[in-house]
Amino acid sequence: MFKLLLAQLKWPTFSTGAYFREYAQTHSISLNNAEEQSETLTHQVDDKVKEMLGKPGNLLLDAWLGGILAHGKDDVLKVLLIADDLVRFKRFAKREKVSLEEAQKEVLLRDSSWFDKVKKIYQREDFFDEKNYSVVINTSHLSTEDIASRIIKLLT
Repeated sequence: MFKLLLAQLKWPTFSTGAYFREYAQTHSISLNNAEEQSETLTHQVDDKVKEMLGKPGNLLLDAWLGGILAHGKDDVLKVLLIADDLVRFKRFAKREKVSLEEAQKEVLLRDSSWFDKVKKIYQREDFFDEKNYSVVINTSHLSTEDIASRIIKLLT
């Protein structure tokens, strides 16, 4: 979906997930174990996002903390994408080429590890609270094309 939006919008982009995946690979750490990702690294990435959001012009940002990092920026369309857990597990299994059981274990571990880490760093728990977003889209039964189309419509 991110690639579809990029192709249509042709905006500058930043994906915190891609950044962390590259960092994890380069530094031989587990992407699913947020404890291995230092608080310093997390702040470094978040500061980069805040800086990018402060610059004039458009930006296509893919970030779990996007709604929080863009807090108070009324000119930012903050979209929260959600999906039912089973759908998330199936998507992960397909993307990572693992069993559904392994996908469930990995997704829940990643979620738990990430939430524990960011709660500790930011002293808050409302990262996915709908009040932090302009719009919430349940992607459980939507194709990536449908999701991208909905977001494009919100921008026009």
